[in-house]
Amino acid sequence: MRTISVIYGTLVLSVIAWACCTNGFAAEPKQTIRCAVIGGMTDTGLWAGVAKRFEDQTGHRLEVVADGNKREIAPVFKEGQIDVLTMHSSDTIVNLVADGYGENPQPWTRNDLLIVGPPSDPAGIRGEKDAVAALKKIVATKSTLLTHGSVGTNEVLSNLLAVGEIELDPTRVIALPTDKHRRMLERASQEKAYTLVGRIPFLNSKIARHDMEIMVQGDTRLRRPYLVIVATRKEPDARYEAARQLAAFLRSHETQVWLKEFGKGVYDDQPLFFPVTIKKE
Repeated sequence: MRTISVIYGTLVLSVIAWACCTNGFAAEPKQTIRCAVIGGMTDTGLWAGVAKRFEDQTGHRLEVVADGNKREIAPVFKEGQIDVLTMHSSDTIVNLVADGYGENPQPWTRNDLLIVGPPSDPAGIRGEKDAVAALKKIVATKSTLLTHGSVGTNEVLSNLLAVGEIELDPTRVIALPTDKHRRMLERASQEKAYTLVGRIPFLNSKIARHDMEIMVQGDTRLRRPYLVIVATRKEPDARYEAARQLAAFLRSHETQVWLKEFGKGVYDDQPLFFPVTIKKE
């Protein structure tokens, strides 16, 4: 009888344990991951698409606490109100990591720039696929080039000039020290100058085009990467682990494949954002 009682007791405990698991008592609680997202991702619906896919797959919820430009979202991250931040690769995001606020910066997508110019196209670069060749023609024809206060855009321009060993004529360059009010296309139009601008804000008219037209697009060297970082935690918890899960999801193969199709046909036949190359370990 004692043996039967022991077996019966063991069975009862097993049933109770199984019932607890099936009712979710033993399951890991789902987390709300607080995010800071650069404005272009929310404006285009990219982040909403990412959030839906991640939430459906994991059960975690994403909450956008801050969106806008890097000057707006970086301070919120420093205040400890954010679990995951994504923005363009820049000194801003690198310094957040260097100062101990975030960790493990990883590229996960890119956007791209255009070279735009006046309808008269004095350098004859309309339709050119090689951005370096286009810049050489701008210099050779003594056409005007306008640069502006976007650090990322100027970095892309500097890389193109270095690749082509191009030296700009300072008398044919107009340098705007800042562009807080996004007036560079207005000024470029007035001066009949060429300039670099983001493809998405140009196509969706977030920046007024004036009479500027697309001259060069599609060169992969005109692309800029976005990074994702996770907030550093002295004592990692379930939310921290969920944030790491989100960062890994952004770099997953399935997300990279999804990016190739996202937004195609909205403005042109290209996706709004581009995948990055992630080598298998």
